[in-house]
Amino acid sequence: MEYKNQAIDLTDLALGIIVLGIVVTIGATMLTTYKDARLTDMSQVTVANETTFLNSTQDTLSTGWVKDVSACWNTTAAAKVLLPAGNYTATISLVDGKATVVNATNLEYPDATCTYTYYNTSRADYALADDAATGIAEYGNWFKIIVIVGVAAVVLSLIFMAFGNRGQGQSTGVSY
Repeated sequence: MEYKNQAIDLTDLALGIIVLGIVVTIGATMLTTYKDARLTDMSQVTVANETTFLNSTQDTLSTGWVKDVSACWNTTAAAKVLLPAGNYTATISLVDGKATVVNATNLEYPDATCTYTYYNTSRADYALADDAATGIAEYGNWFKIIVIVGVAAVVLSLIFMAFGNRGQGQSTGVSY
């Protein structure tokens, strides 16, 4: 009588991976929402006269989570000259809050300074949620590895089931 091995039930593995993905996604979403809701509650700091280059390229200001760029000056001449707001544009990144200042005219200002206000994100209730959200976001890389290892385990178990339990020289009772 020949016995065949039963197929492996992969339902638990699949459900575990799905539940893990859902929990991590919900956790990351909650932390990011909490962190973003606290941003405007932070104290504001003003940076005056940060050197920037308003020439044909764009320049990014050094501090993140900028609220606004209030003014830029041309400091090439002997006296500081306030640049009209139409001579430059400031775009704030939604990812890290850094402001990119771009020259909007054909004039170049190689020695320019800008004054801007940013949110001080060093407060613990923001920094903790930000660090945790960043850590969970990195979990996405591990999630891929877990899935690959799970698939490899399934393939190996199927191979072992097919070839691993062959008889150890069993006799059929017939001699030649």
